[in-house]
Amino acid sequence: MANQSHAAGPKAEPWRLTEALNAKLAEVRERGFEPKWIESSLEDLTLLIREGGEEAIRLDPDPSVNRAWFGEVEIRHNGDQPFTWVFVSGEVAAGNISAHVVEPPKG
Repeated sequence: MANQSHAAGPKAEPWRLTEALNAKLAEVRERGFEPKWIESSLEDLTLLIREGGEEAIRLDPDPSVNRAWFGEVEIRHNGDQPFTWVFVSGEVAAGNISAHVVEPPKG
């Protein structure tokens, strides 16, 4: 019986929502679009806080305003949709808003 050593390649880094969301925001800005707001499921909001700590999602400093922020972009809870969505302007004609999903890679 031969002992064959299977050289493991470099281990892929686990997918992180905070990094994926930052990358998506950078991508839409690079393409000339303006991020207007982000909507996340409760599961994704929880994941963002776990990954990024207290600073990942900051509450608005004005106590009379019920808003939160991811970086410079307002982030909202959306229990109707899975995953996290970045809503942008500048992508479609007539100033309409479009959205980009941020989700784990398939497979």
